[in-house]
Amino acid sequence: MTSILLKTSFRHLLRHPWQVGLAILGVALGVAVVVSIDLANSSARRAFALSTQTIAGRATHQIVGGPNGLDESVYRRVRLDLGLRQSAPVVEGYAAAPDHPGLTLHILGLDPLVDAPFRSLGGGSGSSGASALASPADLFVKPGAALLSADTARAYGLKQGDELRLRIGPHIERATLIALIEPPSEAARRALDSLLIADIATAQEWLGYTG
Repeated sequence: MTSILLKTSFRHLLRHPWQVGLAILGVALGVAVVVSIDLANSSARRAFALSTQTIAGRATHQIVGGPNGLDESVYRRVRLDLGLRQSAPVVEGYAAAPDHPGLTLHILGLDPLVDAPFRSLGGGSGSSGASALASPADLFVKPGAALLSADTARAYGLKQGDELRLRIGPHIERATLIALIEPPSEAARRALDSLLIADIATAQEWLGYTG
């Protein structure tokens, strides 16, 4: 019985080759769709992890404030009263660039003097920092100083030394690109896309977090 069924099925397949081809194609397309969805999900998770790593750096713990952030006294207590010297403040927000339609920047304000254990802002092999930045202190010495990914800058026709207008709510602020960040890898390139790094005091002023 089994032999007869096999022979009948084989003859049917030989008489209808297009049906066989379409069936195989349908299975292949189904597998391809499942694989592509899995790859897209993995890519999205990876991009989210890279973005989080860029913000948090090599930190193991975070104290996150609500919509209004945290009182600055919290950082003083953590660093001085609790003795956690390996700590650094971060302020973040978003801004549109009205002179460059479609460009939305993620502002990352940090203290370059205490941020070294968490991320590098200097150049060098393997660094995700800006090789053109002479010293991290340049971020708070020069008013409105900021760093931008070199890829983002090239995409919007920007270069080192340019002034960039930022629209944050109803206000217009100005940033000066003192250096461009050259990511050392594709992963770092995606993580730094549209990221604007500034001194924390500058970021607070832009975002309206100062009193």
